[in-house]
This record gives sequence, C-alpha cells and structure tokens, in this order.
Amino acid sequence: MQKHAEDVEILVLGSSQTFYGVRPELFEGKVFNLANVSQGNKQNLFLLKYWADRYKQLKTVIIPISLYTWFTPGLEQGVESYRCRYYRIYMDCDLYSNWSLNNLELSDRRTALGKLEKYFSGDSSLGCDKYGWGNIYKLSEKNMGKWDDETEVETAVKMNTAGNWDYIEPNYNLLKEIAEFCQSWNIELILVTPPCWTSYNKKCDSKQLAKMYELTHKFQQEYHLTYLDYLKDPRFDADDFYDCNHLSDVGAIKFTKILIGDI
Repeated sequence: MQKHAEDVEILVLGSSQTFYGVRPELFEGKVFNLANVSQGNKQNLFLLKYWADRYKQLKTVIIPISLYTWFTPGLEQGVESYRCRYYRIYMDCDLYSNWSLNNLELSDRRTALGKLEKYFSGDSSLGCDKYGWGNIYKLSEKNMGKWDDETEVETAVKMNTAGNWDYIEPNYNLLKEIAEFCQSWNIELILVTPPCWTSYNKKCDSKQLAKMYELTHKFQQEYHLTYLDYLKDPRFDADDFYDCNHLSDVGAIKFTKILIGDI
C-alpha cells in the first residue's frame, strides 16, 4: 500500500479468513489484501480511512462477515490483544497512544522472542506475499485431519462463540462507518461470508448464527449492498481447508476464482 495505494482497485479487509482465503494475484485488476489475523472492525475502519488521501482507482472493498463479526469485543480484549502494537508501531495507528504498551515491541515477551529467533536464524519470510495474501497455510504442510479433529474444531468454535451479545451495537456502528465511507467515495462495499468445513458448521451456536444472518441481511438492506454467502458451499472439500474454518493455499485459489466470478 505504501508503494501502490494510488493504483489499487479492489481492497480486501478482514481477519484471518480473508487474509488466508483471498489471493489478489488471481484477479485481473490491481488488488491488495489488507486483512490480518484477528483484525477487528476497528482496525478495518482505521486502515480503510488511513489511505484515503491516496485512493485514485479504488472501486471495491471486500469485507468478511463471519460467525463472530457482530459479537466480537474487539482486538483490544482477549488473548490476542498483543497484536494491537503491530498497528501502533508498524501502521501508524492513532487508536493507541505513543505512551502505551502498544508502542513497545517488547510488551509481549513471547512474540518479541519469536522475532529475535527469526532474525538470528536468517528467516526473512513475512507470512504473506507481496499482495498481502497470507501464504503459510499450505495444504502440503498441514496437520492431516486438523479440519475434522474434534478437539481442534471445538477450540475453533469456542473462540468464535460469543459469551454475550453486548457488542452488537458498537460493531454495527463500526461497520456503518465503513459503509458510509464507501458510499461517500463511490466505492462498492461487498460483504462475504467465507466457507467453513462441515465439522465447524455443525458445532456452531445456532442462535448466534441465526442472529449473524439477521444482522447481516438488515445491514445489507440498509446500505443496498451485495452479500455473498459461502459458509456451507458444497463446492469445497477437505483439501480446500487448512483447518475447520480457514482455507488452505489450494482452497484459497478455488475460493478466489469463485469470488471473482460472482463479483
């Protein structure tokens, strides 16, 4: 984005499902994947607006709607709050103070040590390609059966199941800001629910899933948006998944090609 924000025609936002699931190099136009692991609505809004003064060709924004989208308390809360510092230190994010732990690389010892280990081992990999697609979920390297292992599935579902529904309104408001920004810039906003494997879908909280669809359709109608739902799409088989709710590199090719055709 630092080099090519003026030329980007389609921008992909969201969390790990689009980070690993949408491969920009397959599009005919100029596409960048600005999603990231556990990236929340607050960060999506910040990143979308951050580059606004450089947009010249941006026509479409893709954002995922998943089981947890309307219910998440946000990146700042929970076991992955350490990721907030990546936005402050590396993305100039003014959501966090310069005088906070989010502006200190060593604020999370485990990940800081991991970076040091990579540095001294000579490992220069970034975990994504030059178009922002997360390229480490390779079918050839996955833990076979991970997408269907009962413990793995229960852990994934538990992580995405809301303890309460207290955060619906703030999440709705954040997504409204994204939609209104896109409207004001004459950008098409497309909502996408990425595919998940059957083992995950069977264990999802049915009430939360129903509420997700209710809120999504309400939001879609309010802003006259395109909504593409692939959650239980039968075209995806086991090899398309790295785990029960993330696509493998092979599955990302299939998903991206389907998405391109539908868009």
